[in-house]
Amino acid sequence: MLEDIKIEEYGQLIIDKVENYLFVWSNLIELVIFIFMIAAAYFLSKILYKHVDELLDKIKVLKERKKIRIIDQLLFPLILMILIGVYYVTAVAFNLPVVIISIFGNLVSAWLVVKTITLFFPRNKMFRFLSALIWIIAALRILNIYQETVNFLESLAFNSGNLRISLLLIMKAVIIFSILFWLAGKLSRLVTGRIDKSNDLTPSVKVLLNKIAKFLIFTSAILFTLSAVGINLSAFAFLGGAIGVGLGFGLQKIVSNFISGIIILADKSIKPGDVVEIGDVYGWVRKLDTRFVSVVTRSGKEFLIPNEDFITKEVINWSYSDELVRVDAEVGVSYDSDLRLVQELMMKAIEEKDRILNEPESNVLLMGFGDSSVNFEIRFWISDPRNGIQNIRSQVLLSIWDYFKEHEIEIPFPQRDYHLKSLPDDLTKYLNKTKTMEKKEVKGEDKKEREDSKEN
Repeated sequence: MLEDIKIEEYGQLIIDKVENYLFVWSNLIELVIFIFMIAAAYFLSKILYKHVDELLDKIKVLKERKKIRIIDQLLFPLILMILIGVYYVTAVAFNLPVVIISIFGNLVSAWLVVKTITLFFPRNKMFRFLSALIWIIAALRILNIYQETVNFLESLAFNSGNLRISLLLIMKAVIIFSILFWLAGKLSRLVTGRIDKSNDLTPSVKVLLNKIAKFLIFTSAILFTLSAVGINLSAFAFLGGAIGVGLGFGLQKIVSNFISGIIILADKSIKPGDVVEIGDVYGWVRKLDTRFVSVVTRSGKEFLIPNEDFITKEVINWSYSDELVRVDAEVGVSYDSDLRLVQELMMKAIEEKDRILNEPESNVLLMGFGDSSVNFEIRFWISDPRNGIQNIRSQVLLSIWDYFKEHEIEIPFPQRDYHLKSLPDDLTKYLNKTKTMEKKEVKGEDKKEREDSKEN
């Protein structure tokens, strides 16, 4: 439940601050003056931009990006701070009110200091978030409501069992986790970079170590966050049983793929760059992930195959121990062919291809005498299966086809002779009748030809 008393106290504090500072004529006049100062600082920053740019050009050490960043971040607050200083000196000399201007002066000073510090750090979202956070804390202290704000955020809370969760706790957790998560990302990239640069590790071991390092670093960031905000980690012990049930049912495939990925990396059966064939997919391994293996085919398609499939299914790794691959192709020729000439032409088709290796030697073997052809098998070796296997086989077969055409060597196709021993009675009568009619037509034509010859 929310603690209403503290909420009312904080609300009353804000009302009192507004009544004491804003609902006073002298303070309202100062507020109007400060608004004019902001407008004047904005226009002056636009006018002086080119002059400051030319002045910074004389500093050779500054790079162009750094120079632009200095002008963009510091010129406006610096001019505003100078205007506030001029007013403050004038107000003291003529005994003018300076209560509101002093407060805004401190706020602008804090803003200027934060902007100056951030110049020395990379320009990204994390440093912008930190600079905004620092300025907000400084502003609350300048306005003298820091502790009251902390108490107010602490009062917005509810209980979950023995755990008290307040808005302040949530904000602390978000801030600490954001910082630790950012640091964990930096550390993870540093560690993985060192691992990737190591020449003593195989690609699969590098992937395994990278995944373990990332898991440990980011898990540590989460645990440190929970510990830093004062949450007793033993309070989450009850989640162990629920997680176990979840792993047993809904997450069993995910866990199976994760464990399979660890096994693949540990036994080095699959590694980035390997040429693999699983099912209808043939390609090279681009990436090993905790859940899947990325396989890119020759056509550019990228298949994300679950790690479990590489454990439970038959996988052909064309480059497991080495990248030497033997390619086979069958060719049949007619029985009238000169078999030794056929063998010579096949070897010639193999030898003219650049991708085919001289060692181990290629070979053309006579495999047997088939029903319609004499069957040969060509065997040759390549060392770049990533560039394709079917394409080099196709090139060799096309060359063989051209050589066979040039030397009139026939590649036969299967032929079958059918002998009908018996037919149905109706079909037999129909065929006999057709045959009789054909004979009569032939006799009629012969008779007509004889009559025509007699007349001539």
